[in-house]
Amino acid sequence: MSERLSDASDEVLGRRLAAELPRHAAPPRLRAAILEAAAPQPRRTAWLPPVLSALATAMVLGLAFVPTLPRSVPTDPTGELLRSVLAEYTRAALWGARRAEALPAGLPWLAHESGIGLARVFAGDERLVLVGAEPVYLEGRRGIALSYRDGAGRLVIYMVLPAPAFRVPERPRVQIDRWKPALVQESGFSALVWKQGNLAAFLVADLVSPPDLEQLKDYFARVRGATEPVPAN
Repeated sequence: MSERLSDASDEVLGRRLAAELPRHAAPPRLRAAILEAAAPQPRRTAWLPPVLSALATAMVLGLAFVPTLPRSVPTDPTGELLRSVLAEYTRAALWGARRAEALPAGLPWLAHESGIGLARVFAGDERLVLVGAEPVYLEGRRGIALSYRDGAGRLVIYMVLPAPAFRVPERPRVQIDRWKPALVQESGFSALVWKQGNLAAFLVADLVSPPDLEQLKDYFARVRGATEPVPAN
């Protein structure tokens, strides 16, 4: 009985509050805020802004340092060819000729393989002995190499390569008889360098001291005066 009276009093109180209390409409901003809070939120990538900022900084720094980077140095064809000649001399001194042809019997084969003929050739004397001839291939050029030995057993190699654009170094030039080749010394070797028409010629030996250089000049005069390389037809 008491529970029914309590329920009735609560019902009467509720009707009185609904009838007597003032009602106010909710502001539009509150409705928008409630709807926004109830909507599902997109997943945020918190790492993205710092990464983008770091990439932008790296790009700015890279652009700032680009002008200070070293630029590629143009290649020196003359220097490259000379280094290849010295490397070929070193190979021949260590391992010998790949195929040492005897002269003059081997001249036709050498001309065919090297593209260079010999109208005249120094065949050796009491100071230099011709020990062989072979074709060479340096820096994309076919050429010929004649190997000599002097009285002390030292190797002296005369090489000829087609090189129309090759420029003989201007310094140092040395006067030998009526010729003036360039003397180049590198890595314990000496090379006399000159042009014969469109052919670049080299006389290389491991002669570097002043007395040895005088011998090299003498060898040059003997080889240069008696040898005439020509492009093979």
